[in-house]
Amino acid sequence: MSDSQADSRTPEQTATSSRSWPRIRSGAADTPWRRALGSLLRNRMAEVGGVIMLLWCVIALGAPLIAPYDPQYQQIESRLLPPSGEHLFGTDELGRDVFSRVVYGARISIPAGLIVVMVEFVFGSLIGALAGYLGGIFDLVVMRVADVTMSFPPIVLALAIAAVLGPSLQNAIIALILVWWPEYARLIRGQVLSVKRREYVMAAQCLGVDSGRILFRHVLPNVVSASLVKASLDMGNIILFIAALSFIGLGVVPPTAEWGAMISSGRFKFYSWWLTAFPGLAMLSAVLALNFIGDGMRDALDPRVLDR
Repeated sequence: MSDSQADSRTPEQTATSSRSWPRIRSGAADTPWRRALGSLLRNRMAEVGGVIMLLWCVIALGAPLIAPYDPQYQQIESRLLPPSGEHLFGTDELGRDVFSRVVYGARISIPAGLIVVMVEFVFGSLIGALAGYLGGIFDLVVMRVADVTMSFPPIVLALAIAAVLGPSLQNAIIALILVWWPEYARLIRGQVLSVKRREYVMAAQCLGVDSGRILFRHVLPNVVSASLVKASLDMGNIILFIAALSFIGLGVVPPTAEWGAMISSGRFKFYSWWLTAFPGLAMLSAVLALNFIGDGMRDALDPRVLDR
């Protein structure tokens, strides 16, 4: 535009042009991650799952205030009482209050699942990213170890490791971490292999940017969404696996209150249905809530959503 044309603009046109700049800057702030978060918050099932998990977290944190009895307090004369006003979920074979034990069981199952998912997410993603980016002998060794681990069914391998280490919650957590990390490593490795040849990565390499900076600043942020979705979906499975190990005596050691161990102790008492029903419903609600959240994250972090 010439100077004469620029000077011929009316004051209203100049003001309109100047007012257009804030709209451009605000639009630039609408990042793909913001759109993904907005999509997740609009997902009704994810909202339901989030509310349920928030409720369980409050119950776990406030267990001493919520539980009416000590979860390990035994009162033999009150054994196997059905649900009533005094004992909301009845009592078990030792007279312990089932409601209190279900509440305290949330303090074991949910944190244990979170620990396993966080460790395998961080460790597996880091190992897979290094294998995909560095390649060579490191990539070969990591992938062969992952192939050997994944050649066994997860529950069978976890049972074997837990049996060797001995029955305890810590050993059950270690067994699940050793079983699950290869899935994250292979997932992230494949994503890194597809990203490390992109133009922006090659441009950073040509400019002499450090390899570590390229990996953590330019590669990982663009591939980590797949692992986040998998982690959100896996946490429910981890809770089930911990309960399964406790169910067969390789997880939490009695008399600690844990949902799987509670189901195991009541599995032969058919007429005392409350012994297995209430811990089973607690586990079902937590796992369903985590699956709802995972499905919402999968939809929100879909590349077609992030690229809009």
